[in-house]
Amino acid sequence: MRNSKIKSYVPVYAVLIFFAAIWILPLVIAVIKSFTIEGFGNYAYVLNYEKINYFRVIFNSMFIAVVSAVTVTLITTLAAFAFSKMKFWGSKLIYGAILACLAVPVAAVTSPLFATIKNLGLLDNHFGVILPLVAFNAPMMLLMLRNYFDTIPDELLESARIDGASTLRIWYEFMLPLSVPMIANVLVLTFIYSWNDYLVPLLVMRSEENYPVTLAAQFFMSSTYQSPVDVARIYAVMILLALPSILVYLCSQRFLVAGITAGSVKG
Repeated sequence: MRNSKIKSYVPVYAVLIFFAAIWILPLVIAVIKSFTIEGFGNYAYVLNYEKINYFRVIFNSMFIAVVSAVTVTLITTLAAFAFSKMKFWGSKLIYGAILACLAVPVAAVTSPLFATIKNLGLLDNHFGVILPLVAFNAPMMLLMLRNYFDTIPDELLESARIDGASTLRIWYEFMLPLSVPMIANVLVLTFIYSWNDYLVPLLVMRSEENYPVTLAAQFFMSSTYQSPVDVARIYAVMILLALPSILVYLCSQRFLVAGITAGSVKG
């Protein structure tokens, strides 16, 4: 009985291992290539590269990603609470209009986006990148949070109202603590999406000192590509620039799993 049960899982594990190998193989190849010829010297070269300050680039991306993630989380928790637990005229229409923004690709609004950022005086400014990232990430995160808030019983909130709790207090003392897994999910996903975004920084940033990792990587590749040593250094810079994002994902993986699991069960 036990052997037959184990055998039934073999095809599932085989498929999972196959797709895991597809995902991890390019990363393994990149790590191996980054150590060719000069070994750790490739990484030392990148860290001391005069045209790109590695730590400045990491700070730029970290600042953009963290501020975007916190802002999106604050806005969407408030909005999700309103759309899920508060009844007001036009709520369904407004919510549907926000979700419709998910169908609009970022590339389709580059011209008005650039004009808006320029008119606001935010070109070559971190907040010129943060504001669009907040706008583009908020609809998806609102959808996730609203669906999760719907699983929280209304009776619990009504009890709080009877006890004299204000709307803001209910959001702060009841909804947020009950939604920690999904809020962590939103924080991590927004951080990763903001860290990996390329198009918005390309539109906004002008000076190299303000480049995030996505632009710095391209600049490095266009600067050196003349020998096998340069190829190894390119792999090294890719690993170094991706490392913070990978570490954030690995450290927060349990929150992602908890958020997805919690959001899939109707309370």
